[in-house]
Amino acid sequence: MPETFALETYARRAFNYLDRMVDADGLPYFNVFWERPAEAAHDWPDYGDVMTRALQGAVMARHMTGRACVNEKRWLAKALGYVDPTTGLLTRPKTTWCAGGADAGDYALTLYALVTVYDDAPDPELAAEIRKMVDAFPTFGKENTGYVAFIIKSLMAAARSLGYAKAAQYAGECVRHVTVDTPIIQEDNTYATGGHMHIFTRGLVGIADYALYVKDPVLFSRVDAAYRYIRTLDPGFGFLPEVVDRQGDVIACETCALMDYVGLGVTLANNGHPEYWGGIERLVRNHMVESQAVDNSWLVSDPVGKDTDQFTHREIGERMVGAYAGWSSPTHFLACKEFLHWGGPELRGKARAFQNCCGGSGTHAYYIAWKHASQFADGVLSVNMHLDKLLPQAEVRCFQPWRGLLTIALKADCGVRVRIPDFARKEGVRVTIAGKETPFSVSGNFLRLAGRKAGERIEVRYPVPVRVEKVTIGNRRAGRSSEGQFRQYSYRVTWKGDTVVRMEPVGRMPKSGYSDFEKSKVELYYGEDGPGRLYRRAHMLADAEPALAELHEDTSPVDYWGTGLRGR
Repeated sequence: MPETFALETYARRAFNYLDRMVDADGLPYFNVFWERPAEAAHDWPDYGDVMTRALQGAVMARHMTGRACVNEKRWLAKALGYVDPTTGLLTRPKTTWCAGGADAGDYALTLYALVTVYDDAPDPELAAEIRKMVDAFPTFGKENTGYVAFIIKSLMAAARSLGYAKAAQYAGECVRHVTVDTPIIQEDNTYATGGHMHIFTRGLVGIADYALYVKDPVLFSRVDAAYRYIRTLDPGFGFLPEVVDRQGDVIACETCALMDYVGLGVTLANNGHPEYWGGIERLVRNHMVESQAVDNSWLVSDPVGKDTDQFTHREIGERMVGAYAGWSSPTHFLACKEFLHWGGPELRGKARAFQNCCGGSGTHAYYIAWKHASQFADGVLSVNMHLDKLLPQAEVRCFQPWRGLLTIALKADCGVRVRIPDFARKEGVRVTIAGKETPFSVSGNFLRLAGRKAGERIEVRYPVPVRVEKVTIGNRRAGRSSEGQFRQYSYRVTWKGDTVVRMEPVGRMPKSGYSDFEKSKVELYYGEDGPGRLYRRAHMLADAEPALAELHEDTSPVDYWGTGLRGR
């Protein structure tokens, strides 16, 4: 039986990955290879990047579900254990697969994760560790502009949560560097060809935070313009290229970039741009949830293989259920077959299936959307996205795509705001309370009901149209010259309301194409054939009466994207 759309469902699925895809010591694996049998391998990102993203995701998943990841406390202890007491930096140990040392990427991710742990459960000793880590910021130079941009959000989280002015000062230095000295936002508010989307979106989330902190409307408007540019690269259902205009035939979507795409959109929507809520909902309902692994039958696993210090072969497909895509196409979990080209000979030349930096990022994305789907503040309930949500003041249920119905069971006296879906005409929306049709006012894209009472059941009804559109994805050549484009891939997309129910390749899709990463042709998976078919949703075309999904009440203090950014 179908269920209503609740992000708790997807967060619970993530625990399979978070709990199981670790070694005996609790260390996660960055690499998963599409070999026979499939295998996962330790690599240098495991100690900082992968583990601290997973730690942050585990804290967020606990708030979404009420369940704790079995590795959460181990990861916190390991992360703190890797922090050099002299420098305050997470320092990777030297192993056969890791050269050891500290870098700016690990710094940014560890700092952000530790602030999240602190906000979850404030602790003076952890606060001291965070301040010491902030103080270590000058250790890193500004040669790598991408890393400088990547650090900003972490510093701003520390500045706000601990009230640590030095963190805000360093964030300001980073913002000036990436907007004035060596801009990542080009003069026309776009991103350079070959730019990594996760770096760009994370940088923009941090710059937006800083602009609100110092009350700089011009800087905030630049971020908004850059976000609008990013939306032009999204065909409408949340497929965002990992790299802007790769110079080849491969275009793939990375979950890490989707995480910050959600965070950036939510930050803007909460701070003056409510017109973005609809696009965020379509992203979450579609390519975000499709990027979570459910059927890994394409990964042939060894059920009894023995682990080594670096590799595990046991039940890889089964243990990776709940993880997230690193390089998806609109129709498959992998867009192409590319290979690893770093590390020792034991890693090189193996086909990449997952990059588990995405393992914590996907759940992080769910959390941002869940936290802001519906909110209660200043005596008003705001339903921003038509997703299920349980608050102390109300239970919100949405029956899309099965029916055009949203219900609210109020537990407190309040005003109510409900965003009208982008596809719905205001004239077609009906509101009933206790079975009686009730008038409402409209302000922008929200309907408003004043003076509602605890115990009331509000029903908002609207038609859910089915429409079909053709979309095309693909890379443009550097300079966008008259030489044309690389391979383009077209799809017939069937929508039912805000939900994609069919994704059909148009025409004959190529089986191979040029990869600028491999410098040769590789297998492509943009048609019907390939690993992990996505959008198997044709059954959603029929109307149905879904069961109510299991919810968990939102009482979480963790929030880095809300209206409160203006007031701190």
